[in-house]
Amino acid sequence: MLEGPDKNTPQLDKENKLSEAIEGHDGERPNEGLSVFIGKSIEEVIAEIGEPVRIDPSSYGYDWWIYKPSPKEYFQIGVDNSKVVTVFAIGEDVNVAPFTLGQSIDEIYRFTIVDSEIVVNNDNGTYQFELSEEDLNTRLLAQFGDIYAQLYLDKYSGKLMSIRYFNEETLVKQRPYEMVYRGQLIEEKEISDEEWEEIDNGSAQQIFDITNMIRKNFKLSTLEWDKDTSLVANGHSKDMFNENYFSHDSPTFGSLSDRLESGNILFQKAGENIAAKYTDGPAAVHGWLNSEAHRETMLDDEFTHIGIGVYHKYYTQNYIKKMDE
Repeated sequence: MLEGPDKNTPQLDKENKLSEAIEGHDGERPNEGLSVFIGKSIEEVIAEIGEPVRIDPSSYGYDWWIYKPSPKEYFQIGVDNSKVVTVFAIGEDVNVAPFTLGQSIDEIYRFTIVDSEIVVNNDNGTYQFELSEEDLNTRLLAQFGDIYAQLYLDKYSGKLMSIRYFNEETLVKQRPYEMVYRGQLIEEKEISDEEWEEIDNGSAQQIFDITNMIRKNFKLSTLEWDKDTSLVANGHSKDMFNENYFSHDSPTFGSLSDRLESGNILFQKAGENIAAKYTDGPAAVHGWLNSEAHRETMLDDEFTHIGIGVYHKYYTQNYIKKMDE
């Protein structure tokens, strides 16, 4: 069971620890790769790479434009007010310059200025992100001009698995690390139940796509989406949120086996990953990959199908090996 960085509470700088003079170490902004889209208009994006396969809303005010240009490329472009504000990418062939997915952690540390504290100064205030030791081993943050790169590292293989680029405002809005600030916090968007349903459905699809991209990276078979198993997974996420618990065993509906059997799902083998309070689907998948037991489930080649359910940042993956016909 994994709880993500959303459980962190931003700390107001009452003791005046921050200084306007503190600045992050920044390199030059890349002139190639997906990060160049940040700041561009949707018209420019469409002209260069075409229409997305779908558009998913997010809980941060931007929409995810989903692209799958080849079996070894997957990326999501975040669009807010017709401008690109963030990009997430995974896949062997995707261009994420100045980095390369699959690059070793040692090489990244040799050629990237890495700091445990990165400060963003803007008109609204000063925001200092504080990376823990675990963050430095699994999700680095580096500055390149006016954008920031979050590097999702696989601590078991020692390689860069995926990457996310932010503009300044989106990084401060999502605050994916412990944060001390002076000034104003960006107000969180009010989200209706109908909007949450769309966000959660999109997150489930993203988790499905990213999980299969990771399995491809490890030369494993891809999983098929199973609608009935997804209903079971979604029910568990919703139950955890509504009943305020976090466990594989539901006080009302029992164990994973109990829930699958109640859903009339026939299976030879089953496994479950759950997570809560991650910023979004891509972050939750990365958390599972860097947790030994969850990783074993994700990379088990015996599983054939998967069901995924997301409810208000409670995430459930149900893996199954179906019964032979």
